Amino acid sequence: PITVKGSQLHQPLLEFSGACEGCGETPYVKLLTQLFGERLVVANATGCSSIWGGSAPSNPYTTNEDGHGPAWANSLFEDNAQFGLGIAMGIVTRRATLRRNVGNVLEQGDAVPMSAELRDVLTQWHANWQNTAEVGPLAKTAMK
Repeated sequence: PITVKGSQLHQPLLEFSGACEGCGETPYVKLLTQLFGERLVVANATGCSSIWGGSAPSNPYTTNEDGHGPAWANSLFEDNAQFGLGIAMGIVTRRATLRRNVGNVLEQGDAVPMSAELRDVLTQWHANWQNTAEVGPLAKTAMK
C-alpha cells in the first residue's frame, strides 16, 4: 500500500505550479497525483486552482510512461461536490457496464473467438474488477 511518505518516491503528475508564490494548494494537488496517479479525478470549483489548473494553452498536469494522467474538470458554479459525485457515478456505471459486457462475452465460451491468453486475462479481470491493484496490469495485458 502507498503511504504519504512513500508516495514521494512516485512520479508527480503535476509538472509545475502556476499559483501565487507561497500558495499551499499546489503541494496538496501534487501529493494527490502521487497518491492516486492516473486514477485521480479532480472536480474543481471555480477559483484560483481553476486558473492555474486549466488555463489554455498551458496545463500543469502531465502523463505517466503509458500516456495516462489525472482527469480534471471545472464547474463554473458552486456545485463542485455534486459535479464530482456525477463524475464518480459515471465512472462506477461505466465500469459496471464493462464488467457486465465482459461477463456476457465470457459466457458465450468458444462462440466468441479469442486467444486462450486473452480469455484467461478477461476471466481474471472479471473476477477481480474492483481490485485496482490486480486489474491494472490485467487491463494493460488485455489491451495489447
